Amino acid sequence: MNKPLKTLGIIALLFFSFYYTHEFALLMQKKDPIYQNILVLKEETNLKSLDASIDGDYIIPGLMGREVNVEKSFQKMKNYGALKTEYLVFDEIIPTISINQNKDKIIKKGNKAKMAVSFILDAQSNLINYFEKMNMDYTILTTKENINSKLNADFINIDESNYKETEKILNKENKNTNICYLPKMTKDFCLKKQKILIEATNEVTNNNVASIYNNIEAGGIYYLKNLDLKYLKIFIENVVYKGYTIIKLTDLISETRS
Repeated sequence: MNKPLKTLGIIALLFFSFYYTHEFALLMQKKDPIYQNILVLKEETNLKSLDASIDGDYIIPGLMGREVNVEKSFQKMKNYGALKTEYLVFDEIIPTISINQNKDKIIKKGNKAKMAVSFILDAQSNLINYFEKMNMDYTILTTKENINSKLNADFINIDESNYKETEKILNKENKNTNICYLPKMTKDFCLKKQKILIEATNEVTNNNVASIYNNIEAGGIYYLKNLDLKYLKIFIENVVYKGYTIIKLTDLISETRS
């Protein structure tokens, strides 16, 4: 046998040897009790993604699904030496219809499955101190002149005349929500900036708080406009009574599961 053919034969032998060794290792891995149990957990813990719902100009965010990554989970648990559910590794499944592919649509409600609501305040609102004191999540409509980065809030830039300057300040303070709030901003302007379009589910005032109080719903985005503190407290009591949590607007409209 000439030398080139002999070399080729050795390479082929090594290749097939590696291939069958690898296949044998995979076969033994799949017979491992930990691996088998992960397969069972996969069926129990996988969640299908939920598509966003579109109705005309409006969209309700979907929810990401999740699927157990069997191989990565097995490697983590194998190193530990036992089955541990907290070591499960998940891959996120993005909805087929998502807000990210429909930024021309307006979000007026979050997904009800999150069992949560969000509050939006003006920068001059008399309610800010209460939200800070109670350590509750909230979002502020802000301009360049009234950004207070010491507040434990997210901010929505509504300063169309000083938009770039306001964006720079918010980005520096890690407070930018990348949201456009309508009708404080024009839709065309927001689309050019590639921001997420938001409208409130309801504007809550002293005059209409009683009617909205009776219709609080999961996913609600509530703009508290000149609302007295005594009414806010009653409103929040009903939110809690219905089993909803108060979360940041960015979390409410996100398609990640929380």
